[in-house]
Amino acid sequence: MELFCFASKNLTNIWAGIGAQMWAVNETSPTDMKGRITKSKRMKIGSAGLLYCNETHSLTTPFIVYSEADPDLAISNIWPEKWRLPFRIHALGDPSRQLLAEHAKTRWPILHDIGPGGVPAALNLTGTTVFVPKEVSSDDWSSILTDLATSLR
Repeated sequence: MELFCFASKNLTNIWAGIGAQMWAVNETSPTDMKGRITKSKRMKIGSAGLLYCNETHSLTTPFIVYSEADPDLAISNIWPEKWRLPFRIHALGDPSRQLLAEHAKTRWPILHDIGPGGVPAALNLTGTTVFVPKEVSSDDWSSILTDLATSLR
């Protein structure tokens, strides 16, 4: 299965997104945004997602995507900055459950034997790989849910 991972600078922004049941990405140059729009079309309703907090170096809040990213919409009322390509999510947890990236490397098979760039590179969290999914096994997804899901409403 494909897992779409997104980074946030802090937990405040993650809580805001979970509360709004929405996620989006920061606005970049027109050229980069064109690439992000193209890549975002690969993320379909029902796709699995996961958030990463740069502030705490932790993984948190698995989710299911329930709308496609909207290339024409900019969001300015959820986060302090304007965000683009918003999409609706159904969170399967919240930031009260976090797993340090260093611990995830020992727990989740997908992160065993990762190369340079560490966890952010392995999960496609960098700017150029936004909306590029990571292929994960059902065992990986099960491990993520076991560690981070707070409910399966």
